[in-house]
Amino acid sequence: MTVLRLCLLTMRTFTVAATVLGVSVLGASSAAQELIPVSLRVDVFFYGSHVPLLAGIADGTYEKHGLKVTAQPGRGSATTLQTVANRSDDFGFADGGTLVRLASQGLKAKIIVGMLQKSPMIIMTKQSSGLRTPKDLNGKTGGFTPGSAPEMIFPALAGRTGIDLNSIKRVSADIPTRDNLFLSGKTEFSFGYTTAQLPLLQERCKCELHVIRYSDYDITALSNGIVASDALIAEKPDVVRRFAAATVESIERAVKDPAKAVDGFFQYAEGKTQVSKPVVAKQWEETIKILKTDAGKNLGYGQMVESDWKATIDLLVKYGDVPEGKVTPDAVYTNRFVTK
Repeated sequence: MTVLRLCLLTMRTFTVAATVLGVSVLGASSAAQELIPVSLRVDVFFYGSHVPLLAGIADGTYEKHGLKVTAQPGRGSATTLQTVANRSDDFGFADGGTLVRLASQGLKAKIIVGMLQKSPMIIMTKQSSGLRTPKDLNGKTGGFTPGSAPEMIFPALAGRTGIDLNSIKRVSADIPTRDNLFLSGKTEFSFGYTTAQLPLLQERCKCELHVIRYSDYDITALSNGIVASDALIAEKPDVVRRFAAATVESIERAVKDPAKAVDGFFQYAEGKTQVSKPVVAKQWEETIKILKTDAGKNLGYGQMVESDWKATIDLLVKYGDVPEGKVTPDAVYTNRFVTK
């Protein structure tokens, strides 16, 4: 009798243990299944402005918000915007000016988290050239890439600073060739972004570069942010809200501890980027400086100001072939998914 009771007790114990174990395993499996898979397409190769995005994937921030995010490099903001709009990708990291131009042609998408909000557009010269101010560029030679935003908006800078556009000698080239012409001394100034070309060319040049920032001359041109299609916003607002919340949290962490965030970037991007760690760190340092505009300096990360969008659209109407009245701010951005 004692043996029988012992056997029964052992069987009951085994059953309970197995049940508990089964619940635990099923619970873990269920938790894993609850993560919603989403894709993120960035603008080009992985570089420093993507630090909070890739670090947030690596450190589990997006998973905490219920998302399993896969990030992929892109082939320019225009292509990224198109893949987001046609739902090939769920989210994108793309340029606001390019969004305005494509929206004027019918593309339906919005920036839901503003990131590069103060314009990163710059003109670079070598310190040894003595070219310090916009007026110093008069009569000089620069490399110009057709369709590139800084070159497109250059007339606006010229109009506000006294540059004589007719005196500028232009060499037309794609971006890699433009950069090489500048580094080799065949042009005296070049265009780019503080968050991209500046740290890269500084590393390659092994010289000191001087920077003329468009934003220093009251030129408002919102740049990159997180983009979602109007269709995704309408169909899956909870997913959009989760992604926006995780992105803002990741930005906050990356601003607070840049070194840790850069480590997280490389944890995800290992073998997927050729940009060096010092350059990525410098690119993120430059990105931190432009995460908010002057008008939005008291707002939380990710929030945007309508007047900044209006100024950006007006600039593109005047210089970027956007038809007047074709695009309004509410067509290209929303603060609906970021915390007030």
